Amino acid sequence: MESFLRNPLPETISELDEQIARIEEMQRACADAVRDLMAREDITNGIVFPQEIHELQQKKNMLETHKQYRRVRRRRLQMLHAGM
Repeated sequence: MESFLRNPLPETISELDEQIARIEEMQRACADAVRDLMAREDITNGIVFPQEIHELQQKKNMLETHKQYRRVRRRRLQMLHAGM
């Protein structure tokens, strides 16, 4: 897991935007890896990757949760800067 995911959420919008972009890249990498594994599966010959696919999908879901936390923090910071 990326080290920035273990740290407290940043306090600036620019840092949050940067982290959200990194998370989205990681999600795309997970989705690409799942597609690759599914394409390589050959059920008739017993070549399957259920555990690996499941782990990648779980990682992608975990990353989505981290991304949502950062979006919420970003909105709160925007509201504070706007004086609400």
